[in-house]
Amino acid sequence: MSLRCGSCSFKWFLRLKKVAKDIIFHYEERVNSGLEGKAMIVAMSRQIAVDLYKEIINIRPHWHDEQLDKGAIKVVMTAASSDGPDMMKHHTTKDQRRLFADLMKDTSDSLKLVIVRDMWLTGFDAPSMHTLYTLISLLKGII
Repeated sequence: MSLRCGSCSFKWFLRLKKVAKDIIFHYEERVNSGLEGKAMIVAMSRQIAVDLYKEIINIRPHWHDEQLDKGAIKVVMTAASSDGPDMMKHHTTKDQRRLFADLMKDTSDSLKLVIVRDMWLTGFDAPSMHTLYTLISLLKGII
């Protein structure tokens, strides 16, 4: 296990681990209480989205799947040519994002959580999505 996440500090790394645990706990509590549905996590940067994904699958490895149409969690984002391999493997094309959107709208599909940077924040309607987690400052007017 790495003591650093991407380019973040050790303090942020520890906070990210706690946030990952809190999201998993909250989401599973909602589902276990009978509220079946899906959730979206909005990250402040693409690097944070990737790092959070890593932390979540460290805790729940069975949520990860390399196949696009399998797994409980995915990162939905574009990438830049300057991104390293850790970020590039989460780059999604328009067709892949459309597939993820369809899977999120399908209540019977195994995809339950998506982590986004700035995708799907407006104009995305998924009645099965009951929870939105934000890892950004709402005070800075980003949303």
